[in-house]
Amino acid sequence: MSGAWDDSDDEWDKSDDELDARLGLMNDAPAAARNFNDDEEDLALIERQRAEKANVESLRSKGKALASKKKAEDDMKEEEELARKAMELEAEMEANLSIDDRKALERKRIEEADNDLTNDLFGAVDGVRSTSGAGAGGKAMGAGDTVKMTDLKDHLKHARKVSQCLKVRSLHYVGR
Repeated sequence: MSGAWDDSDDEWDKSDDELDARLGLMNDAPAAARNFNDDEEDLALIERQRAEKANVESLRSKGKALASKKKAEDDMKEEEELARKAMELEAEMEANLSIDDRKALERKRIEEADNDLTNDLFGAVDGVRSTSGAGAGGKAMGAGDTVKMTDLKDHLKHARKVSQCLKVRSLHYVGR
């Protein structure tokens, strides 16, 4: 009976590659990748990938925080510069006024301060205050929008924005 034993047609003896080829499971991946078993995944690689993702997220959040902090500092510096410039221009303007004009300006300032205090105490007495003026909420101004400028500081802010737009616009025209 030993002569009837034929090892060539036993399926269990075939290599994995040959079985995969017969079943149509062969692909273009290298043999090492095809033989990769999920149970044998390297935990160190997985942990390193998780750490890299966490590091990227941490750096991204730190970058956003730094950018917002720098923007807040720049806004504060601009606000201080505009206030200083407005005070200088008002002082220069007052120096050129006559005595009667100075008295009228002082009365106007006292009246505006009283109105502000009244509005703070009772709400907007002069009318509903709207925040849809210039640059409200960081929105861009449209062509037909009105710009409310109540003091010199608002005028200086508007002038700075217009000059920045003109500079950017002129750079686009020069580049063409």
